Amino acid sequence: MPFPFRKIAKRLQEGDAATTTEEVGAALEDIMTWSLCALPGVRVLHRDFVNHGNSAEFDLFLFNNPRLSPIEFLPQYLVVECKNWQAAVGSATVRDFIGKVESTRLEVGILVAANGVTGDANERTAANDEIRAAFDRRGTKILILTRAEIEGFRSADDLVLLLEEKFGKACLRSTTLG
Repeated sequence: MPFPFRKIAKRLQEGDAATTTEEVGAALEDIMTWSLCALPGVRVLHRDFVNHGNSAEFDLFLFNNPRLSPIEFLPQYLVVECKNWQAAVGSATVRDFIGKVESTRLEVGILVAANGVTGDANERTAANDEIRAAFDRRGTKILILTRAEIEGFRSADDLVLLLEEKFGKACLRSTTLG
């Protein structure tokens, strides 16, 4: 199946022109669904899932079949959160997402933050410090994807290579490493 990069570019434009926050968010959820499900063995189990207590919503909950998937290095189940915001995502929102990932007993979550997260990744400040702390505390790995990275996708291989790189960096996030 060809990678839907033209469809993604069109949906990004539609999201930019949207008039409600729901439409803006739905655009990025669609894009991530199309991108990730273009990979063999990856499919959406739930979209906009709200837990029984009505206290948490999961944008995308995916199944990643390790026998078929080119992202077999990631767990079988993935939580994906999409923030199609004009600003970088702050510490509180990142902390909430980490809580969602940890509540599912998963070790990896993908946060799609159109304009990244606050702080400096190298200095591990602001939201980046929350990501580092989650890794040090429980080994939780949060992969951040940005709009600029998504706009660069031309093939499934581009997505796979980016996820490999992000996962590798997440594994080295400890405070004991430089």
